[in-house]
Order: sequence, then C-alpha cells, then structure tokens
Amino acid sequence: MKHGIKLTKFFLTLSFLLVISVSSFAEPSELQVPMYDATDSSFIASAINSFGTSEHASEGYVERAFDNYTSNKFDKSMQKFNQAWLLNPDNAYVYLGFGLLLKKNEQTCPTYKMFKLANEKGLNEKGFLTDYAYTTSQCALLKEEKEKQQLFIASNDLHQTATETENERLLAYVYHSWAKSYVLQEDFTKAEEMVEKSKSLGGTIDSSLLQALKNKN
Repeated sequence: MKHGIKLTKFFLTLSFLLVISVSSFAEPSELQVPMYDATDSSFIASAINSFGTSEHASEGYVERAFDNYTSNKFDKSMQKFNQAWLLNPDNAYVYLGFGLLLKKNEQTCPTYKMFKLANEKGLNEKGFLTDYAYTTSQCALLKEEKEKQQLFIASNDLHQTATETENERLLAYVYHSWAKSYVLQEDFTKAEEMVEKSKSLGGTIDSSLLQALKNKN
C-alpha cells in the first residue's frame, strides 16, 4: 500500500471517530518538541540506504510515528516525526503529526501553525481541513481583535472548502465543526444553521454544543 493512501485513511478514521483529544502528556524535553534539529548523518545515511531515498525514508518514519501515536506512545511518536522531518522537511504529514501532538498538549496556536504548514505543504484532505479550520478559530480567541477577525475569516473559508465533498458522513462532520466555530465567533444564528445541516445528514451533535446554543442568551 502506498504511504500517502495509508496515511489518508488513518486521518479519515482519526477525524470521524473524534480520536483527537486534549489530554496532555508530560512536559516535553528538547527531543520531544517539533523540529528539534538533532541531525545525525549516520542515521540519515542508514535510513536512505534502507528506504532508497530520503523522501521514502521520511514516509516510513511518519508511518512509525503514527503507529506510536495510536498506541499512546506520544514521546516516541514525536521522536519519529522529528526523524521524518530531518529526512524530508517538505513532508506534509510530518506537520500534521506535530500538530496532533501539540493539540494533545493543549497548545492551540502552535497546533494551528503546524496545521497551516501541513496545508502549505500540500495536505488538502477535507477531514484535515475541517480540523485545521476549527483550530484556526480556537487560536483566534487568543489574538488581538484585528488578527482574531482575520483568523475567523480564514476558518470560515477553510470550512467552506471542506464542504466540497460528496461524502455525507464527512459533510456532517464539517457542518458540526463549523457550528462549533460559529459559537466561538458568537454567531449563534449561523451555528444553529450548521447544526441543522449536520443533523439532516445524520450527524450526531455534541451535548456541549447544544448546551452552548441553549445558553446563548
């Protein structure tokens, strides 16, 4: 199976099952933060020898990183993502992985920055764009008014792009995420519209979202 196909299926599952949580892990050491440049020429040479090219080696280490992530071995996952980054800093899935790990440590704006890099490196899967969009709105709340509004606009644009799918299950997820984003923007009319769209497609609405809409006044 090609690496890109496997990783796309992994992320679709991650999004649909809402596995992305905000439970934190231990305070990271230098080796457990994104893009830690511990260049080891012997490692790089060995990895390239095993996989054929640095790009293929990076894909292989990304898969190992996601395997560790799904096994809750987050420190090991960060190490593997860093190794994948050293092998190929243009691998979009590296930045996705960094973002997911930062999200688990409740680092909202750093997560947004990593998701943004993943998107700039070519990751455009609609489930990813949805999570990127909502994270953009979360980060907006931590910014001054001008930047906040710019990020809210960016979030809405990303959600709009994510709706361009014929997959109804995914579309329900997109509308649910957009509803949560509109709550953060305090646009409750739009949030309710998105909830209804999600429900019409069979989406299940989080009780916290329903409560937020109930308490809007």
